[in-house]
Amino acid sequence: MPAPERRLRRRGAALVLALWLALLLGVAGIAVVRLAATGAGEARVEVDLAAARAAAEGGVWAAAHQLAAMGREQRPPLHGLDLRIGAAMVAVRAEDEDGRPDLNAAPEPLLAALFRLAGLPAEAATDSALRLVAWREASEPGGQRHRLRLVSELDAVPGVPPGLAEAVRDLATTHTGRAAPAPEAAPAALRDLLAPQGAPMRPGLRTPQRAGTASSGRRQVWRILAEARQGAVTARIAAVLDLTPGDGMPGRVLEWQAFAR
Repeated sequence: MPAPERRLRRRGAALVLALWLALLLGVAGIAVVRLAATGAGEARVEVDLAAARAAAEGGVWAAAHQLAAMGREQRPPLHGLDLRIGAAMVAVRAEDEDGRPDLNAAPEPLLAALFRLAGLPAEAATDSALRLVAWREASEPGGQRHRLRLVSELDAVPGVPPGLAEAVRDLATTHTGRAAPAPEAAPAALRDLLAPQGAPMRPGLRTPQRAGTASSGRRQVWRILAEARQGAVTARIAAVLDLTPGDGMPGRVLEWQAFAR
């Protein structure tokens, strides 16, 4: 083959190789840019999530400080506020925990009505209420009576159907020790159940009653729900606090659950 033709073919092969290298570098560059963008997006979400969680926690303590600054008699049964913490918008709702039946103290008829409201058939609701009361009255090895620390422990009571704890999670408590809930502080789903006959409850309405009666809320244990949104992220905290001040804090934590999406 003549030398000029060999040189031409070598140049052609070099050109094809250069084109392939350019193509590969271009694809690699696009991949790097996309990965960098994805990483930046994930980092942004993580930053927003951390900020939203901090803002939700701040909302819980802001409500706790507001309630603690009021005299107990001045605290409303329901309390809400909206605030901005950093770049996050926070909505907070506080409810007097005395508005919920205490699974450790409520009598069998109230428990049965609560379980029916949660979806159990009447017979199963009555049976579950009786089993819970019998379990409460039995003694542990140390001589103390059984007690639920959290509503989620209800499913561990012998004979109680699985899933009942989840069904009553937002309707019941284990922190007040009171046999009679305070109707004016009851969640919306419980108002008809707890209202006196012929006196439907309205949110935040205090029912006329004698001072010191068992149906009057103490405004001491509070369920505080905070939701914070920043960017595309929402963080929620559900807490139960006893507003007995101590150690420089407005109260102590009885329950604390955090959620995010």
